[in-house]
Amino acid sequence: MGKRNAWLIGIAAVLALLRFVVQPWVHAQTEAHEQLQVLTQRLDRSVGVKHNRTAILGARTELETATAAARSRFPSSPSAEAFRLDSQRRIGAIVSASGLQLALFDWTLEGKLEDASLAYGRVRFQVEGPLRDIAGVHGELEGSLPFLAVREAQLNLTAPASGLENTRATLTIVADLFFLAEPKR
Repeated sequence: MGKRNAWLIGIAAVLALLRFVVQPWVHAQTEAHEQLQVLTQRLDRSVGVKHNRTAILGARTELETATAAARSRFPSSPSAEAFRLDSQRRIGAIVSASGLQLALFDWTLEGKLEDASLAYGRVRFQVEGPLRDIAGVHGELEGSLPFLAVREAQLNLTAPASGLENTRATLTIVADLFFLAEPKR
């Protein structure tokens, strides 16, 4: 029975050695291997960035140029209130210059587009006058205010007339006006 107990104790010792020494060592080796793979991938990316530095800087310059060109169409304003006042004056001036009447002007919504670093205000306004002039002012608004995005336009004829020259109409426009808000300091 002594030899049998020695074998059992030996087997128990080997199993304990496997469980408490070998298995943690294998686990540590696996973790070290995974960390080495991650570091190797980072090193490969870094080498790739270094080798492609000129192309990356060129793409960055092109992106900055394209972004500056796209952002140039949006006015910069220190506050939403200043932008609202300026936009209302500009729209009013365009409508008045066309000989039409601005019957309604209402700011309905404000918001921000964080990804684009833009703020906007949604406006609803009505223009009244001869149909021919209303068509022209609509085009003038979209052409001279590149930061204006018309969301909805509704044209109502107010009085039937004998010809298009004498037909009066009301144009209701819902539009978003985008601007670059200056960062708060």
